[in-house]
Amino acid sequence: MGLKKLLLKWQILLLIFFIILSIVAINPKPGRTGVVITSIGDGAFYGKIDPGTEIYSANIIGQKVKEINSLNDLLQFQGSKGYLNLNTDRGNKKIRLEGNEIFNISVEKIKNNNLKFGLDIEGGIRALLEPVNISSEENKTNISISEIISILETRINVYGLRQAEFRKLKIGDKNLIMIQIAGGNKKEIEDLLSKRGEFDAVIPMTLKNGAYFKLGKFTEGKNEEFKVEILNNSIKINDKIYYPNETFYLKGIKFKIRNLTEKQVVLDGFVYSSKDIKEVGIPPQYNYIGRAQGGGYRFQFGIIITSTGAKKFAEITQNLNRVIGPQGESYLSEKIHFYLDNKETDALNIAGDLKGREITNPVITGYGKTKEEAIKNQNSLKAVLKSGNLPVKIRIVSIDELSATLGRNYLYLIALAGIITILLVSSVIFVRYRNLKISLGVIITMFSEVIIILGFAALTRWNLSSLALAGIVASIGFGVDDQILIIDETKKKKERYTIREGLKRAFFMIFGSGITTIFAMLPILITGFGVYKEIAGFALTTIVGVLVGILITRPAFSKYVEYILEK
Repeated sequence: MGLKKLLLKWQILLLIFFIILSIVAINPKPGRTGVVITSIGDGAFYGKIDPGTEIYSANIIGQKVKEINSLNDLLQFQGSKGYLNLNTDRGNKKIRLEGNEIFNISVEKIKNNNLKFGLDIEGGIRALLEPVNISSEENKTNISISEIISILETRINVYGLRQAEFRKLKIGDKNLIMIQIAGGNKKEIEDLLSKRGEFDAVIPMTLKNGAYFKLGKFTEGKNEEFKVEILNNSIKINDKIYYPNETFYLKGIKFKIRNLTEKQVVLDGFVYSSKDIKEVGIPPQYNYIGRAQGGGYRFQFGIIITSTGAKKFAEITQNLNRVIGPQGESYLSEKIHFYLDNKETDALNIAGDLKGREITNPVITGYGKTKEEAIKNQNSLKAVLKSGNLPVKIRIVSIDELSATLGRNYLYLIALAGIITILLVSSVIFVRYRNLKISLGVIITMFSEVIIILGFAALTRWNLSSLALAGIVASIGFGVDDQILIIDETKKKKERYTIREGLKRAFFMIFGSGITTIFAMLPILITGFGVYKEIAGFALTTIVGVLVGILITRPAFSKYVEYILEK
């Protein structure tokens, strides 16, 4: 078997594919500089720049540009006068400084890859929160601990904060929420609870040049017709001209131009706002999750809105058309879009029989491929509707800033130890088999396993704690045993078996030991998810490492050994 034929073996191609995929997922960017803003309080930056913005360099206009790699690098401009020019991933941002402003921001260094590390390596924040007036089952405000967690998670996604880990705790008769943010700080927790997001429900109307629409029947008792004329980069409605991104009011309803072309315009009609949502999940009998026709799960829940919101809904929907869906169901020609602080979070179909009707207790419906996904989608949607303000008061029981018990230096130490271990193991294998090419194959295989496991962690956004990294080391240790078994079965016993027969015997034993290891890790994985996620991380990375070895690297290594010994 020649080298070209070896490289075209599906086992080798599969290994190469996963290595490339893993490198793309990890996205290594050595030498990357700059900081990312994690939170912003009242001060010079408030309202001028968004959390999540990356800053690479800064200068007072007319002065020397300085590279930004820490908060201290930014604070050197505090107290300056003039225009602060920030070079960011969202273009240049200019902030006027009078000399007496405070910056009041928190930042962290831009990561050089997509890997996430646990509190023991990065440090961070841990907070214990107590929702006031919540009983162990249901409460007076008709909201559960799970729904509060969904609201907080929604806020994190919308406001651009880093991902947090939430856990439900019960101490005595109290239901508590524990939040952990790796790399986070106290201000992020306080911001998370103090945000007062603006919710909007919007129904668009698509209108051609010269088309008419009606408003007024429900708000004033009589419809008035409005004619739309499309001009050059503007529209005229009943002799008044409006421009893109401009908001205007017709019959007390807020409108905004979403899209404008030469032939048609899409007008967003704002039907509900935060103040129009009175209750979510009411009445309780409307809450439902069950199997849907054609597979999957359908959920629904009721909401109660103000009469003002119901009238605006009726005014807009009277101008829409009914359409028939693939299952014969009737829908309106436009969806209702949900926004939180001008960021769209969801869009749902509107039932055809709701056209032009004042509904103060509409039923929201949705779908999930599995029951778990349906529950998650339902909680997320409820969270969006409630996220204008938290529906209950949240008391901060305690906030602890956690220093990294191991720190970033631990990563360099474990990487160095791993490289030394791989070289030592390869040296021992070379001494035993007196074959440099086989030792080289062992080195490449072990490095490949590390890359693929880290690629899995990057794709799944799994936090790599010290125990998870220990799981990687453990799985690679199992892998070395398997590689020695493959070499022995093909080299030492080729007098009794053919090379392929030896490989079959080796893989029978490899599969057996691998399955045993996986079943041994499963109880740790299952019991670890929840309170002991660090332990679950060890089990998960061990299982992933074993599967990577059995399904990807061992088959490729066996073909390589077969190629070497045949030569």
